[in-house]
Amino acid sequence: MDNLVLQCGCGQIKGRAIKINPADRTRVICYCKDCQAFAHALKASAQVLDEQGGTDIYQLPPARLQINQGLEQIRCLRLSEKGLYRWYAGCCNTPIGNTLSPRVPMIGLIHSFIFDPEREAKLGPVRACVNLRGATGQIPKSRLDAAPASGYIGKIMLKILGWKLGGLGRPNPLFSAKGEPLASPRILRPGETV
Repeated sequence: MDNLVLQCGCGQIKGRAIKINPADRTRVICYCKDCQAFAHALKASAQVLDEQGGTDIYQLPPARLQINQGLEQIRCLRLSEKGLYRWYAGCCNTPIGNTLSPRVPMIGLIHSFIFDPEREAKLGPVRACVNLRGATGQIPKSRLDAAPASGYIGKIMLKILGWKLGGLGRPNPLFSAKGEPLASPRILRPGETV
């Protein structure tokens, strides 16, 4: 297992993801409209989205995420009152990741926050392409064949259950012990930017 170097674009936020193993098989490309809206709101679509509007995400339990510098720079957006918590660097608008809630032990780290020169080897290949209906272009068949979405949701739900039972939901650097978000979420209106 390896550690993964994390850093925002300007270097004010630094951290690491610990105990990373390609065998975890939790790397996905998400093509949903909400992930696209998040990238556009931060004016980071060129750095985040692929040619078809996909976001490369590595899913891990919160206990494996450590922020060592710049915690005060972390901000949060939600696209609706009940939407995902979408975390970013307030200093430079680098997308950091997504969380469902403080009770769900999973963080989806966005590749723009992964600053490790050995990222590809440490994370392994993309295991699933999800939310395909939101794609803005034709996804190459070779990518879909290599990373089919079928069965992935069940697999990640089992992982989340294992993380919960294994106590990997805490500590969560993005939420307090009482479940309060580190930064008060701003509800983003359609088309609004940061």
